[in-house]
Amino acid sequence: MRPQQWVKNGILFFPLFFAQEIGKGDKLLHVFILFVGFCLLSSCIYILNDLLDIQEDRLHPTKRFRPLAAGEISSGKAFAFMLSLLGITTVYVGYFYPAPLLENRIVLLVVAYVLLNLLYSCLLKRIQIVDAMVIACGFVIRLEAGAEAGGIDLSHWLIIMTFILSLFLAFAKRLDDLRNFFATGVVSRKNVTGYTIDFLNVVLAFLSAVITIVYILYTIAPEVTDRSSPYLYLTVPFVLTGIIRYLQILLVEQSTCNPTDILLHDRTLQLTIVGWLFVFTILIY
Repeated sequence: MRPQQWVKNGILFFPLFFAQEIGKGDKLLHVFILFVGFCLLSSCIYILNDLLDIQEDRLHPTKRFRPLAAGEISSGKAFAFMLSLLGITTVYVGYFYPAPLLENRIVLLVVAYVLLNLLYSCLLKRIQIVDAMVIACGFVIRLEAGAEAGGIDLSHWLIIMTFILSLFLAFAKRLDDLRNFFATGVVSRKNVTGYTIDFLNVVLAFLSAVITIVYILYTIAPEVTDRSSPYLYLTVPFVLTGIIRYLQILLVEQSTCNPTDILLHDRTLQLTIVGWLFVFTILIY
């Protein structure tokens, strides 16, 4: 079920935070209910991916320790568990969002998220560049769902920043896949065909520059400063530090490029995020 990956669903709370309504208990509860649903749904998708990739995972230096690849659980039991979990998730979502499908935007977004991930798992992750775009779109869908659950009008700034940052992290993960292939010679080619290390380094440098520019423009945009604070630009050094540190991990230390692992283990990046969150919160609240 990979519960350590559930942190990615924290993006559902972003619209509330940036709209300065994170303190409203009723809206926070609505988003939290959706957060639980997406965590269950994400686990269904992770199990499906492990079932589809079981042979390739057995050749991977780290994925071979996953329960299916390691033979700790049979494919049949995993499939039955996935179906059970999917049933629980369907009942859960249907209970809290009982409106008819075509009239319920949250359910439509959940269905879109599932279909997108099914397409990704079965086909799109074999198509270079498109694979990263699909991952980024998945984050935007969750962002939209969080905004809908919280009753927030989503800012175009937040959509753009989320998409570009997600794209950056997706290409960073591809760099990790490519390095594993060169290190072992047996990792699946489906995630790395069409990529080279030099190409990915250039893409990551380009996207990090775009992220920085978009964030700076966000902090000085009149429609943002008039509603929140004219001093948001004070948070720019934290963003620069975080991006540069992430690039250092990728290009100098060449350790794992898995965003979740880096976030959970790198103390410098954690302190940078906490510092940004502290200053940003003081400025807008």
